Amino acid sequence: MSKQPELYACLYVKEFSVQALLRLRPELHDTPCVVLDGEPPFEYVCSLNTKARLLRMHHGMTRVDVETSTGTVVLTRSLRTEKNTKAVLLECASDFSPRVEEASETTAFLCVIDIAGTQSLFGTPEMLAKNLRQRVHALGLSGFVTISRNLHAAVCSAKGLTRPAVH
Repeated sequence: MSKQPELYACLYVKEFSVQALLRLRPELHDTPCVVLDGEPPFEYVCSLNTKARLLRMHHGMTRVDVETSTGTVVLTRSLRTEKNTKAVLLECASDFSPRVEEASETTAFLCVIDIAGTQSLFGTPEMLAKNLRQRVHALGLSGFVTISRNLHAAVCSAKGLTRPAVH
């Protein structure tokens, strides 16, 4: 029996803290939002959406800095919400393969999925990646999905993308 060639999918969700909160509050999707972490008076922006970034918000800003800007919704980081959202994403990824490894970072969710031998179930790797991204989007999140024969290349490629896509 011949061994299946290695093949990996990487799912990467940037600005995970804000995405986890906004998936539960769709009415804020078109609003600039920042997530603050830390204890008062040392709260700082740990995550923000694109609309807030366009208003020149950035990581590390203090609550005072954010509140002097107009039109930005301030949310408090919820580790519980992030934990639940990670569980939902891992369950989603495991629908495509039982071999899933989470490698999240401080500001992003990241998991690698070993998809070797899944073509008979899910079609081409590109089709699998497209379906995975659509499932993530249906969960109210925006993410990147990349495919590579090298695990590290899949991760690096996903981190390098600037717009949600399948590559």
